[in-house]
Amino acid sequence: MRIIHRGIVGSLVVAAVAVGALTVAPATSAWARGDGWQPLPFSDYDAACGDTVVHVTSAADKEYYREFDLPGDVVEQQITGRLVITYSTDAGASVTVNASGPGRTFAYPNGDFQVVAQGLNSFTFSEEQAATLGVPQISVSAGSMDVTFHPDGTVSGHMGNIIEDVCAELT
Repeated sequence: MRIIHRGIVGSLVVAAVAVGALTVAPATSAWARGDGWQPLPFSDYDAACGDTVVHVTSAADKEYYREFDLPGDVVEQQITGRLVITYSTDAGASVTVNASGPGRTFAYPNGDFQVVAQGLNSFTFSEEQAATLGVPQISVSAGSMDVTFHPDGTVSGHMGNIIEDVCAELT
C-alpha cells in the first residue's frame, strides 16, 4: 500500500501519485471496479539505508484508490489492489516485496497525515523517523499499523509486526 498525498516529502515520496499518463487498459480496468475507484500509478524514487542509496521501483502496480471528504476538512483515501516493490542498490543487491495493504489514509487540516493499514506494507523512513518508530529505514510489516506523519517531518504511531528488514538484506 502506498499513500496518495501531495506535499509530504522524504518517506512519503512513494506516495506521490497521479503523475504521468495512463494507458486505456489500466483506466478501463480501474473504472470497471465501480464506486469511484481510480488507478494509483507508482512513481519511482530513491530512499536510503544509512549511507546506501536505495532505488525504489514497482515490479507490479495494480493498486486503486478512492477519496472521501469527511467532517472537519479531513480527506480519507481508501487504497486496495496489488503492489510489489523492488528495492535495489548501485552495488547490485535487490529485494522485492509485497506491499499490497490494504489501507486508508487521512489528511488533516493541520498537515498531519495518518496511515491506517492491514496486511503487508512497506515504507521508507528517514533515520530519525525509523528511530522514533523503532523500525529499520526500509522494512515490510504485517498486520495492523497506524502511523502519523507530521508536517515537521516527525512521525508517531506503530508499524505493526516487522517481518522483513530490507536494509539488512541490501547492505
